[in-house]
Amino acid sequence: MKVTLHKQVKYFEVDKFFKLKLGHLFRLLQEAAIEHSEKVGLGSKTLVDTGSVWILNRIQAEILRYPEYLENLTLVTWHKGSKGYRAFRDFILYAGNEKVAAASSMWLYFDTQRKRIVRIPEDISAAYTTETESALDNRIDTWKADVDFAPSVVQSISIRASDYDPLGHVNNAVYFDYVETLAAHAFKAFTGLAHLKIEFKKELGQGVETVQAGLAEAQTGHVFKIFNRDTVYAAGALYLRS
Repeated sequence: MKVTLHKQVKYFEVDKFFKLKLGHLFRLLQEAAIEHSEKVGLGSKTLVDTGSVWILNRIQAEILRYPEYLENLTLVTWHKGSKGYRAFRDFILYAGNEKVAAASSMWLYFDTQRKRIVRIPEDISAAYTTETESALDNRIDTWKADVDFAPSVVQSISIRASDYDPLGHVNNAVYFDYVETLAAHAFKAFTGLAHLKIEFKKELGQGVETVQAGLAEAQTGHVFKIFNRDTVYAAGALYLRS
């Protein structure tokens, strides 16, 4: 089963170049995943009420170009099956008939009562059905983010009340706002990313007022992390548009 979402790029979603902001692009992906769950009777509130939630663990995206103000978008997502504790989901974003971005992701099933990751029940996985098509060639489950590097650029970011979601932690999509803020600070001629990978390491809960976003050059592209002292909340790799 594939799920399709239709959207138009709104004014508050674009940057100074009238192009879709990175964070809003990933909000679209999140919305499509939620819509799929709603369609199969496993919406976010339903899952929370039954003591379980999906947690995004890793995602990678290739951005061929950033959609522009008032462009009509079509986002297609599908479940690629699950194995043990892990479930996989892919996305393709179109502007008209043009493919503008693709992403693959890995999710974990979390028991909110026992406060731990658990095996995905067969009936939960089966509800979504499984598609074999891949949006990207790279396998996200074989990649692990580098966290043991000293950033050459660090940006301090204040946590806003609006960053939190109904689960009481900073929403995954908000991390991409932080990454975009870091990249814009680090690169004077920043015009967006061509490729991005991120691994979510630890929940960024309430009570944290400020985080650090750090970046360093790697053999290819750059590595980054969102952290405070010895705690890394998320880390990944990014590649600038040429």
